[in-house]
Amino acid sequence: MKRWLVLVLFALACSREHPVTATSSAAPIDDDTPQDGGTLIRRLDIDVPTVNPVLATSRFDRYVANYVFTPLVYFDINLEPMPGLAESWKLSDDGRIYTFKLNKKATFSDGTPVRASDVVFTLRKIVDPQSEAVQIAGGFEQLDLTKTRAVDDATVEVAFREPLASQLIRFNDVLVLPEHVYATGDFKNDFNDKAVGSGPYKLVRKEAGKEIVLQRRPDYWAKKPYLDTVIFKVVIDTNTAWNALKRWDIDETILQSDIWMREHTNRALASKVDFRRFYTLNYNYIAWNERDPLFADARVRRALTTCMPIDSIINDLYHGTARAMSGPFTPDEWAYNPEVPVIRYDPQAAKRMLASAGWLDSNNDGVLDKDGKPFRFDLLIMSGTSTTMQLAQTMQAELKNIGVAMEIVVLEGSVAIQRILGGQYSAAYLSWDLDPDPDPFGIFHSSQFPPRGQNFVFYRNPVTDALLERGRTELDPTKRKDLYHQAHAQIAQDQPYTWLFQVSSKWGVSKRVHGVNISRGYGLFLWYPGEFDWWIPRDQRVHDRAAH
Repeated sequence: MKRWLVLVLFALACSREHPVTATSSAAPIDDDTPQDGGTLIRRLDIDVPTVNPVLATSRFDRYVANYVFTPLVYFDINLEPMPGLAESWKLSDDGRIYTFKLNKKATFSDGTPVRASDVVFTLRKIVDPQSEAVQIAGGFEQLDLTKTRAVDDATVEVAFREPLASQLIRFNDVLVLPEHVYATGDFKNDFNDKAVGSGPYKLVRKEAGKEIVLQRRPDYWAKKPYLDTVIFKVVIDTNTAWNALKRWDIDETILQSDIWMREHTNRALASKVDFRRFYTLNYNYIAWNERDPLFADARVRRALTTCMPIDSIINDLYHGTARAMSGPFTPDEWAYNPEVPVIRYDPQAAKRMLASAGWLDSNNDGVLDKDGKPFRFDLLIMSGTSTTMQLAQTMQAELKNIGVAMEIVVLEGSVAIQRILGGQYSAAYLSWDLDPDPDPFGIFHSSQFPPRGQNFVFYRNPVTDALLERGRTELDPTKRKDLYHQAHAQIAQDQPYTWLFQVSSKWGVSKRVHGVNISRGYGLFLWYPGEFDWWIPRDQRVHDRAAH
């Protein structure tokens, strides 16, 4: 889903001029020299319903879009902004107007040049409520379209009603669309299976539930990636994906902790699989829909959190490769408040909290009730991993012990996400990928209920709203840190989520793939050059036939 770390010297970072990397293609000399060509097969954990980047709803949509579209601003390996479509930028003295100079060589896959008017068109679509751009619209809440304009074909001024400390990184979400293509027809339905972008690859075909095939553009205007073809295959089950990786049927997959622990020291796999483990900006949580009367009371939500045996789950399900969370910021983020404690397992305390909220077993049937209504609800989980099911079953058993009846509902990922964004659920087990800046406005401010934003738990607290409003506009790093420490404490007190843990990412990558590097915070993907530096030696190109 969405992502956040830190741009400490915001104003300075915005005002620097950045040269674009020149195009180069060196011929292979030895085993350490990248070789051009070849086919990579990547895994999609869930199907991608659309390749329209404005309508993206999950990280998997962006995995695909990153090849087909070039963002206005890339992140480098340290998650600092660097040139994308924009070769340079500057910020006005009042912090309200960004002036971007586009690379004049940039073209779309239909051969037309990228113009500043395309940037303005894309921004209009992002903030148009009819687009329902829930993934990215929150980052442009303060956009002033009346003053945003194309100065000339290569210069665009983007104006905001007020300066925001996190604004520059939001331009990484601006995957520019060609207006002459996307202004025709039905924007929400006509571009789910076709795309015209300015990225290094073009979409060849998209087969729902099966695969997406991308082909490198021979006319790409910047540094060309090495791989000729990238195929995304939908493989929902993690065990199936692991077996496919061992056979080299796919080239990368995230791994469950039990597979990691069992296999990462397996000498028989040393020549087949490169194992990687790292923390990224993410966390796992239970979302409580506060429009469901069961979860409207913070005491109830806190009681349910108290029933989660966090330490046992981390040790038993994740083999110690995760860490407990206390709120909306991870321990590696500067916004994290170390004074906020993790809520520990205490079922007796949970019973007392529920009783104080009026939940008692008045008819002795083993299920708590209030005003004649039993405490029963469904937990949505996404199909594909046994670890998720084990966690849900653990939660189910613990809640049963205190008189709460929970049913587990398993849905395919894209279906689950659509239901959750539509508010059609009671509780769900989810995870966030976070941005390099820790601004959580889009998921916790009361103005960000879907379809405008991603506050799909419908959390509302005027104190939190004020802290988040001040935090995103405060340019002094020390003052901003204090505001987010306060927000951390307040949101944790309210428990709109049950924060569970930050699981370290464990990946397997085919040993035939070279050039794989890791960004602290983002891991393998979505930073530059990242996946664009991957290459495969000619004598190990086992997938080339699959592209045709």
